[in-house]
Amino acid sequence: MESRVRSVPMSEEEYFQLLGQSVHKYEYWDGYAVSMAGAQPDYVRIETNLVGELFGKLRGEDCLPLVSNQAVRLAGAKGYVFPDVTVVCGKPEYIVRQGIGCLLNPTVVIEVLSPSTAARDEVDKLLAYTAIRTIREYLVVSAERYAVKMYSRRQAEETWSVRLYTELADSVVLESCGCQITLAEIYAGVEAPDRDDLPLG
Repeated sequence: MESRVRSVPMSEEEYFQLLGQSVHKYEYWDGYAVSMAGAQPDYVRIETNLVGELFGKLRGEDCLPLVSNQAVRLAGAKGYVFPDVTVVCGKPEYIVRQGIGCLLNPTVVIEVLSPSTAARDEVDKLLAYTAIRTIREYLVVSAERYAVKMYSRRQAEETWSVRLYTELADSVVLESCGCQITLAEIYAGVEAPDRDDLPLG
């Protein structure tokens, strides 16, 4: 479960001091440090499947999948977050704050939804990620049912389209990376309920 660490705004310098001194992971959002709690087994399995599949598919290519310890700097004044999976194509660009490298040019970001993060991932982070000019695709992956929502940037019009995948045989095509991943690969080993009354998150 997420919880705000302080009830008053925290500067970026204070945030990175907290991040460097703590064994826990915190995101920096609108001037507040937000603790990121441990995840349920299915959540961890999905995240592991995503990183493993993408690493294998992108081996030898110009794109690299990164695990959830990679910080990403958001556009504007929102702050810094730790996506569950990040893919960077081309040379990674970083800003280093107190020894912590924050990626500036992610190509794909993926968030696996939990009850405590669903609203933020589907609204606040959607707006923040789509404001990063280098991001081409944003995937929202449910841990409660077989469902993946992909937001894709249309480069010509600078607009976004959205597509929902709900069948295990469906292939999610990441055009920016030149690869695809099936829902069966994403949910391997996960017995998610297949109920129409469950929301994506």
